[in-house]
Amino acid sequence: MKKQFLIIGLGRFGASIARTLAKAGHNVIGIDQSEDRIQRVAAEINDAIKCNATDAEIIESLSIRDFDATIVAIGEKYIQNSILVTLILKEKGARRIIAKAGTLTQGRVLSKVGADVIVYPEKDMGERVAKSLTSLNVLDFLEIGPEVSIIEIIAPKLFTGQNLVELNLRHKYGITIIAVKNSRNEIKSPPDINYRFQPDDIVTLIGENKQLRKLGFME
Repeated sequence: MKKQFLIIGLGRFGASIARTLAKAGHNVIGIDQSEDRIQRVAAEINDAIKCNATDAEIIESLSIRDFDATIVAIGEKYIQNSILVTLILKEKGARRIIAKAGTLTQGRVLSKVGADVIVYPEKDMGERVAKSLTSLNVLDFLEIGPEVSIIEIIAPKLFTGQNLVELNLRHKYGITIIAVKNSRNEIKSPPDINYRFQPDDIVTLIGENKQLRKLGFME
């Protein structure tokens, strides 16, 4: 199901989330005060807006209640802005707020002012490495919500010789294939529906954890 996401802050972390969600077929709007950052992602997401997210009127004008989730990806050194933006989002009725923090103290403050989920990029990177080491064929792992993850795997036997239509993962399991990298390091994102997977392909997927586990893609 296509969802609506708002990304506040389009630095490396925010832009990466925005691109990944857009490639998965979701509607993504990103906002940032930097024109350079806006231009870097403008062609890859539904809309990129240059504005100051600490302005409550701007937040309200975005119909914040329509988004399935809002990600506050402002840099840690601007934690005051993250706190203010999170507070405004909560007051304006944001349905789900995911906020980036650099320390546990920052995370606790963001939780108190309304963040539903706190993301610690450096800590989470360590967890990603650990999970990739303990899950069969998993090369990389990113949990983007309590029960939703993006994983990068070596194509399992199930995929070999099949194309997207024949696999039908989205219809059967709600899992979307975002990208495929072949043995020549050529990347297709999204892959052509007629492309037939090879045993050494590297495949990037997004889906609910329970479905990824059901297919043996995660432990």
